[in-house]
Amino acid sequence: MDLKLSGQVAVVTGASTGIGRATAVALAAEGVSVVGVSRREPDALVDGVSHFIADLSQRDAPARVIDHVIGLHGRLDIVVNNAASGRVFQGFLSEGPDEWSAAFELNLMAAVRTMHAALPYLVERGGVVVNVTSVNSRLPADDAAAYSASKAALLNVGKAVATEYAARAVRVVTVSPGLTATPMWLGSDGIASQIAALSGSTADEVAAATAASTPLRRFITPEEIANCICFIASPRASAVTGAELVVDGGLTPTI
Repeated sequence: MDLKLSGQVAVVTGASTGIGRATAVALAAEGVSVVGVSRREPDALVDGVSHFIADLSQRDAPARVIDHVIGLHGRLDIVVNNAASGRVFQGFLSEGPDEWSAAFELNLMAAVRTMHAALPYLVERGGVVVNVTSVNSRLPADDAAAYSASKAALLNVGKAVATEYAARAVRVVTVSPGLTATPMWLGSDGIASQIAALSGSTADEVAAATAASTPLRRFITPEEIANCICFIASPRASAVTGAELVVDGGLTPTI
């Protein structure tokens, strides 16, 4: 299926690894000119994807990113707010105010500031914002309260912005992944390793047990999430705004 994305310009945050990297590559394969943003460069270059180094938890970084995109390409059509971080803790009292502030700065406020900077350009010819949250926005984890709350807040903000900008031809959609094989989960200091350190097991044992507890009994791949983001960002999904697409392999109970 031709997603009719050729010639558009996108910015993807958190684009050095995981879902962000897979999304940048997938959009480029559809003919999109992509600016990937992260704190470090990806391991390899891909045709159609340039890179901009920025720490999006810094307040001025999102505006600098959008200025760079406009200076480079002269337009902006798609924003994928994917940059995030998450850690597990030994309960609510072990997660202090500094940890809460850090989670909200990157997981929520970086996306808010990026939307602030991007919307004046998106309204010029119509555009799309895709906010990547998590199933934890609806299934809060008791060992990651700040992460869960920051993702719930981003889900809420996305719906509010979608309502305001629908009449101006800007769509805002949330994609909420479930258990996904990213460095956040499976990296050397990822969630599996963090849980293992707290529980006295190994990261491989934690990952295997967690995957087995899901309906699909496996991790979702970043590419599976990226495929959904590409569709949502395309004119094929032109009537979809203010919605949440849950890509969790059946993890979230529904009726």
